[in-house]
Amino acid sequence: MGNTTRLQTMAFIGGGIMRKKIILKGPVLTRSGYGEQARFAMRALRSRPDLFDVYIQPLQWGQTSWINEIDEERLWIDQTIEKTIHYVHSGAGFDMSLQVTIPNEWERMAPFNIGYTAGMETTAVDPAWIIKAEETIDRIIVVSNHSKNTYAYTSYEAHDPNTQQTTQIKLTKPIVAVNYPTKTYEDQASLELDISTEFNFLCVAQMGPRKNLMNTLKWFIEEFHDDEVGLVLKTNVMKNCHMDKLKAFRDIRDAVEQVKQDNMKCKIYLLHGDMTDEEMHALYCHPKISAFVTLTHGEGFGLPIFEAAYSTLPVVATGWSGQLDFLVDTNGEDTFYNVAFDLGPIPKEAVWKDVIREGTMWAYPREQSAKEQMRLCYDDNKKKRQARWKKNAERLHEEFTTENQYAQFVEGVLGVVPKQIDMEDIPKISIITSVYDGDEYIRPFLEDITRQTVFKDKCELIMINANSPGNEEEIILEYQNKFPDNIVYKKLDEDPGIYSTWNIGIEMATGEYLTNANLDDRKAINSIERHAAELSINEEIDLVYADMLITDQPNEVYEKNSCNGRRYNFPPFSLENLKMVNMPHASPMWRKEIHEKYGKFDDKYKSAGDWEMWLRAASQGSLFKKIENEILGLYYFNPTGISTNPDNFGWKQKEEAEVYERYK
Repeated sequence: MGNTTRLQTMAFIGGGIMRKKIILKGPVLTRSGYGEQARFAMRALRSRPDLFDVYIQPLQWGQTSWINEIDEERLWIDQTIEKTIHYVHSGAGFDMSLQVTIPNEWERMAPFNIGYTAGMETTAVDPAWIIKAEETIDRIIVVSNHSKNTYAYTSYEAHDPNTQQTTQIKLTKPIVAVNYPTKTYEDQASLELDISTEFNFLCVAQMGPRKNLMNTLKWFIEEFHDDEVGLVLKTNVMKNCHMDKLKAFRDIRDAVEQVKQDNMKCKIYLLHGDMTDEEMHALYCHPKISAFVTLTHGEGFGLPIFEAAYSTLPVVATGWSGQLDFLVDTNGEDTFYNVAFDLGPIPKEAVWKDVIREGTMWAYPREQSAKEQMRLCYDDNKKKRQARWKKNAERLHEEFTTENQYAQFVEGVLGVVPKQIDMEDIPKISIITSVYDGDEYIRPFLEDITRQTVFKDKCELIMINANSPGNEEEIILEYQNKFPDNIVYKKLDEDPGIYSTWNIGIEMATGEYLTNANLDDRKAINSIERHAAELSINEEIDLVYADMLITDQPNEVYEKNSCNGRRYNFPPFSLENLKMVNMPHASPMWRKEIHEKYGKFDDKYKSAGDWEMWLRAASQGSLFKKIENEILGLYYFNPTGISTNPDNFGWKQKEEAEVYERYK
């Protein structure tokens, strides 16, 4: 069963989308499960150059070896790593991070951070994983529904020594499951196997407690002692080296010696060392390989099982954990030889500090069931019952296409389904700014606004000088000369107050969409574009808003902020939520026609006039929308600002209480 989680829809401007600068941190060049995972993520991001500008920070995963083959992908990775080094040295930042590793290693690397992990092979994750995710990550992607449910449903009680209270440790961050795609190979790799038996099971597994390799070997020999049947073990201990091969050979030899009898007909074969994707596919498709067997205790996904199944091999597998996403079809029917199991505590040798927790459980395949299912698989093969496996492989190729899984991954990264909207469909946007006592901010503000991706083509900036005592006018006129078609300037004889100033701007505005821009706040470079695109694709929505970062430093650029993750996490829109908090806050975008229906800002207020305006409209049926999972602004917590100056808190609270009483 492929992942069917659906997320929200987001609009993108066709041809004019501001790409996200995304840093992928992961083992993209290692021969490991996490290496394969990182490369899948990388390929999915590469499939959408219109959405992502990809950067790479490579990691070594454990003690696995590096990929040495030179091909187009490897050259691109090397070039991207070099690009990343230069970009980081320049001091520039990223819009997003995608971190492909265990949660213990996640960190805040960008305004928005995604953790991508696999290893949930037991019944619960370690509390360190939950705590780390809550502290550092905005969204999580995993590789199977088993992994998703394990992470989401794990909870622990913890005692706070300071408050003497018992608290619950549980994941609150959004989590989505995305499976891998099937692979296609134009050319069949040549692979010679020195195998004498005609029917052979294949087992691909690293040696260690989780894969249950020694029981697989033992039970195979006991079941097929008198049959000319082979078991091919593609395995290693840690590294692709001679000493590792000797260790694997000796461990397998010792296991065979414990159970073999005289005149044993079944055969055991060892394949050791790294193999390319093409060589592995050739192994799955080799005429001497007849079936795949895995009696694993647990899988995050089970990539070798998946690859065997879509290569038309019948699969004998434990009926628990990640492999059920693809070994059970959309009708809920098994498409494999299902080995019964019991859940039990993991052994001490499987405990891994802050990763695999003592006391958690995994599956213990039942010996008799394993032998019965292997025997049934062998007998079915002798009866030429291969058609069902070919049909199952066709199903996997149809459901788990590269296009589909890449799209699901992109959706998982963005939290949305990307939809295209033509640049021409975006109407004119009027940006209204009140200028008062803004000498310190005026030039950085104008630099920030004029760099917006749609400023020259779609925006007018209406700057109203409310009889400011400052010297902003000289700089405004300088920029007006640079952008004569975009900047409109008006100076008033007196200061009528912030909301009266905005109302004047509304009267002057020629755009269909309106937004405000405060002198001391800053925007992501595509902020206005994203708000406008969202309004354009959602015709029933009157206003859109998004989360904002919070800084204590004046005139910081959005991309080079010192927020350390501090932000306004606004709730999604509802009238009840709006009664509790002014979600649109500092820089929403709305349709000008909202004022024709519900009036302009009430200028009797000094601070709460925008909240009152939005409540007035929403209480009469106007619909708003939050742009989910995007941070589009930088809010300066100005100690001298109207709404943030502590000296103003008395009358500010009085205004807010009046508004609340009116609309509660």
